[in-house]
Amino acid sequence: MEQTQTEAPKITKDMTIGDVLQLRSDKAMKLSEIMTAAGLHCVGCGAATFETLEQGVLGHGFSQEQLDKLVGDLNAALEEEEPTVAQGESPVTLEASAVTKVKELIAKEGNSDKALRVAVLAGGCSGYSYDLSLQSTKQEGDLEFTQDGITVYVDKSSLKMLDGIHVKYVDTLNESGFKFDNPNAKNGCGCGSSFN
Repeated sequence: MEQTQTEAPKITKDMTIGDVLQLRSDKAMKLSEIMTAAGLHCVGCGAATFETLEQGVLGHGFSQEQLDKLVGDLNAALEEEEPTVAQGESPVTLEASAVTKVKELIAKEGNSDKALRVAVLAGGCSGYSYDLSLQSTKQEGDLEFTQDGITVYVDKSSLKMLDGIHVKYVDTLNESGFKFDNPNAKNGCGCGSSFN
Protein backbone atom coordinates (compact mmCIF):
# COMPACT_ATOMS: atom_id res chain seq x y z
CA MET A 1 0.00 0.00 0.00
CA GLU A 2 1.44 3.37 -1.03
CA GLN A 3 1.61 6.00 1.69
CA THR A 4 0.99 9.61 0.71
CA GLN A 5 2.54 12.45 2.60
CA THR A 6 0.24 15.32 3.54
CA GLU A 7 1.46 18.58 2.08
CA ALA A 8 1.68 21.50 4.48
CA PRO A 9 -0.93 24.21 3.87
CA LYS A 10 0.23 27.04 1.63
CA ILE A 11 -0.79 30.68 1.61
CA THR A 12 -2.54 31.83 -1.57
CA LYS A 13 -3.59 35.24 -2.85
CA ASP A 14 -7.24 34.20 -2.41
CA MET A 15 -6.93 33.78 1.37
CA THR A 16 -8.19 36.54 3.63
CA ILE A 17 -5.63 38.30 5.78
CA GLY A 18 -7.41 36.84 8.83
CA ASP A 19 -7.09 33.31 7.41
CA VAL A 20 -3.37 33.84 6.78
CA LEU A 21 -2.86 34.75 10.43
CA GLN A 22 -4.90 31.78 11.64
CA LEU A 23 -3.21 29.27 9.35
CA ARG A 24 -0.29 28.89 11.75
CA SER A 25 -0.88 30.66 15.06
CA ASP A 26 2.73 30.00 16.06
CA LYS A 27 3.85 32.09 13.07
CA ALA A 28 1.13 34.78 13.21
CA MET A 29 3.48 37.46 14.51
CA LYS A 30 6.06 36.82 11.76
CA LEU A 31 3.34 36.71 9.09
CA SER A 32 1.83 40.00 10.30
CA GLU A 33 5.29 41.62 10.24
CA ILE A 34 5.83 40.53 6.63
CA MET A 35 2.42 41.85 5.53
CA THR A 36 2.92 45.15 7.37
CA ALA A 37 6.41 45.60 5.89
CA ALA A 38 4.92 44.99 2.42
CA GLY A 39 2.50 47.89 2.98
CA LEU A 40 -0.61 46.08 4.25
CA HIS A 41 -1.18 48.17 7.35
CA CYS A 42 -4.74 46.85 7.67
CA VAL A 43 -3.44 43.60 9.20
CA GLY A 44 -4.96 44.44 12.58
CA CYS A 45 -8.19 46.08 11.42
CA GLY A 46 -11.63 44.50 11.07
CA ALA A 47 -11.38 44.38 7.27
CA ALA A 48 -8.61 41.81 7.57
CA THR A 49 -11.15 39.03 8.04
CA PHE A 50 -12.98 39.87 4.82
CA GLU A 51 -10.30 41.16 2.44
CA THR A 52 -8.15 38.70 0.50
CA LEU A 53 -4.42 39.26 0.11
CA GLU A 54 -5.04 40.07 -3.54
CA GLN A 55 -7.72 42.63 -2.72
CA GLY A 56 -5.54 44.17 -0.03
CA VAL A 57 -2.40 44.45 -2.14
CA LEU A 58 -3.98 45.49 -5.44
CA GLY A 59 -6.56 47.68 -3.69
CA HIS A 60 -3.76 49.66 -2.05
CA GLY A 61 -2.17 50.38 -5.42
CA PHE A 62 0.54 47.73 -5.42
CA SER A 63 1.40 45.60 -8.45
CA GLN A 64 0.80 41.94 -9.27
CA GLU A 65 4.57 41.38 -8.89
CA GLN A 66 4.44 42.79 -5.36
CA LEU A 67 1.51 40.48 -4.58
CA ASP A 68 3.44 37.47 -5.90
CA LYS A 69 6.49 38.46 -3.85
CA LEU A 70 4.38 38.86 -0.70
CA VAL A 71 2.78 35.42 -1.14
CA GLY A 72 6.26 33.93 -1.70
CA ASP A 73 7.67 35.66 1.41
CA LEU A 74 4.74 34.47 3.54
CA ASN A 75 5.16 30.86 2.39
CA ALA A 76 8.92 31.06 2.99
CA ALA A 77 8.19 32.17 6.57
CA LEU A 78 5.96 29.12 7.06
CA GLU A 79 8.84 26.85 6.04
CA GLU A 80 11.47 28.49 8.29
CA GLU A 81 12.87 26.23 10.97
CA GLU A 82 11.75 26.96 14.49
CA PRO A 83 14.49 28.20 16.81
CA THR A 84 15.52 25.72 19.46
CA VAL A 85 17.04 25.93 22.92
CA ALA A 86 19.29 23.38 24.55
CA GLN A 87 17.52 21.17 27.08
CA GLY A 88 17.13 23.02 30.40
CA GLU A 89 18.89 26.14 29.13
CA SER A 90 16.76 29.28 29.40
CA PRO A 91 17.09 31.90 26.65
CA VAL A 92 16.17 34.57 29.24
CA THR A 93 18.34 35.36 32.25
CA LEU A 94 16.85 37.22 35.20
CA GLU A 95 19.40 39.30 37.11
CA ALA A 96 19.16 39.19 40.93
CA SER A 97 17.19 42.47 41.01
CA ALA A 98 14.58 41.06 38.59
CA VAL A 99 14.31 37.79 40.56
CA THR A 100 13.64 39.76 43.74
CA LYS A 101 11.00 41.96 42.09
CA VAL A 102 9.21 39.07 40.34
CA LYS A 103 9.05 37.11 43.64
CA GLU A 104 7.67 40.23 45.32
CA LEU A 105 4.99 40.62 42.63
CA ILE A 106 4.02 36.94 42.82
CA ALA A 107 3.72 37.19 46.63
CA LYS A 108 1.59 40.33 46.25
CA GLU A 109 -0.77 38.40 43.93
CA GLY A 110 -1.15 35.79 46.67
CA ASN A 111 -0.74 32.90 44.23
CA SER A 112 2.56 31.05 44.39
CA ASP A 113 1.63 29.09 41.24
CA LYS A 114 2.10 32.18 39.06
CA ALA A 115 4.89 32.23 36.50
CA LEU A 116 6.60 35.04 34.65
CA ARG A 117 5.77 35.06 30.93
CA VAL A 118 8.21 36.85 28.60
CA ALA A 119 7.25 37.71 25.03
CA VAL A 120 7.85 40.25 22.29
CA LEU A 121 4.99 42.15 20.69
CA ALA A 122 4.95 44.08 17.43
CA GLY A 123 4.68 47.77 18.27
CA GLY A 124 6.37 50.27 20.51
CA CYS A 125 8.36 53.28 19.33
CA SER A 126 11.17 51.17 17.83
CA GLY A 127 9.17 48.35 16.21
CA TYR A 128 8.92 45.75 18.99
CA SER A 129 8.19 45.90 22.69
CA TYR A 130 8.83 43.48 25.53
CA ASP A 131 5.82 42.00 27.28
CA LEU A 132 6.14 40.68 30.83
CA SER A 133 3.15 39.24 32.65
CA LEU A 134 2.33 36.92 35.51
CA GLN A 135 0.41 33.86 34.29
CA SER A 136 -1.20 30.91 36.06
CA THR A 137 -0.93 28.63 33.04
CA LYS A 138 1.39 28.25 30.11
CA GLN A 139 0.04 29.40 26.75
CA GLU A 140 0.16 27.06 23.76
CA GLY A 141 3.66 27.02 22.31
CA ASP A 142 5.34 28.53 25.39
CA LEU A 143 8.65 27.07 26.53
CA GLU A 144 9.03 26.54 30.28
CA PHE A 145 12.15 27.15 32.36
CA THR A 146 12.95 27.62 36.03
CA GLN A 147 15.36 30.14 37.52
CA ASP A 148 15.92 30.80 41.21
CA GLY A 149 12.56 29.27 42.12
CA ILE A 150 10.63 31.22 39.48
CA THR A 151 8.89 29.47 36.60
CA VAL A 152 9.51 31.39 33.39
CA TYR A 153 7.39 30.92 30.26
CA VAL A 154 8.97 32.15 27.04
CA ASP A 155 6.82 32.73 23.99
CA LYS A 156 8.26 30.37 21.36
CA SER A 157 7.47 32.73 18.48
CA SER A 158 9.54 35.42 20.28
CA LEU A 159 12.44 33.07 20.99
CA LYS A 160 14.72 34.33 18.23
CA MET A 161 14.44 37.91 19.55
CA LEU A 162 14.75 36.91 23.22
CA ASP A 163 17.62 34.42 23.07
CA GLY A 164 20.42 35.64 25.35
CA ILE A 165 18.47 38.52 26.89
CA HIS A 166 19.22 39.68 30.46
CA VAL A 167 16.41 41.26 32.47
CA LYS A 168 17.06 43.44 35.50
CA TYR A 169 14.92 45.64 37.69
CA VAL A 170 15.94 49.20 38.49
CA ASP A 171 14.45 51.53 41.08
CA THR A 172 16.15 54.91 41.22
CA LEU A 173 15.08 58.54 41.54
CA ASN A 174 15.05 58.83 37.74
CA GLU A 175 13.45 55.56 36.69
CA SER A 176 11.80 52.42 37.91
CA GLY A 177 10.97 49.20 36.11
CA PHE A 178 12.32 46.20 34.24
CA LYS A 179 15.21 46.87 31.85
CA PHE A 180 16.40 44.61 29.06
CA ASP A 181 19.90 43.93 27.76
CA ASN A 182 19.19 42.23 24.46
CA PRO A 183 22.10 41.14 22.24
CA ASN A 184 19.65 40.68 19.34
CA ALA A 185 18.43 44.29 19.32
CA LYS A 186 19.88 46.50 16.59
CA ASN A 187 18.53 49.69 18.14
CA GLY A 188 16.65 50.55 21.29
CA CYS A 189 14.50 53.39 22.50
CA GLY A 190 15.05 55.69 25.45
CA CYS A 191 12.06 54.08 27.17
CA GLY A 192 14.09 50.86 27.52
CA SER A 193 11.17 48.62 26.60
CA SER A 194 11.15 49.03 22.81
CA PHE A 195 13.69 47.83 20.23
CA ASN A 196 14.23 46.72 16.66
